[in-house]
Amino acid sequence: MNLFIKAIKDGIIKGIKTAFMLLKIVLPVYAVVVLIKYSPIMPFLQNLFSPAMKFFHLPGNGVVPLITGMFTDEYSTIAVMSTFNFTTAEITTIAMFVLVAHSMPVEAAIAQKIGLSAVKFSIFRIFSAIGVGILMGWIGGLIL
Repeated sequence: MNLFIKAIKDGIIKGIKTAFMLLKIVLPVYAVVVLIKYSPIMPFLQNLFSPAMKFFHLPGNGVVPLITGMFTDEYSTIAVMSTFNFTTAEITTIAMFVLVAHSMPVEAAIAQKIGLSAVKFSIFRIFSAIGVGILMGWIGGLIL
């Protein structure tokens, strides 16, 4: 019984530490995205990337969670997506893209440490994410 209580205590402590670690990442990203969303930068980004986002069946502002996810993690992408009114199909497309190509700087460094070419690894992941994004956008456009 004593071992059970210790395990519960350790789990609660680790859970709280993880929650605070995630909040340290998600809240600043969320704040920056809200600022961008309501600044003159957002219409500029929408107009600039709107043609490319059509391949994924996404609106122009779909570029914001995609870029955020590529440079940070999935949790930041979720925070960013919550600031926009995406459809279920668009959320699925963004999520699948980011699942393939997330945290690129960190994971490229890790790939390099284990002996892979960081550039080749990154290019592979980006092209894979583009392929998955196009496929998911097409499927989402048919089904949803």
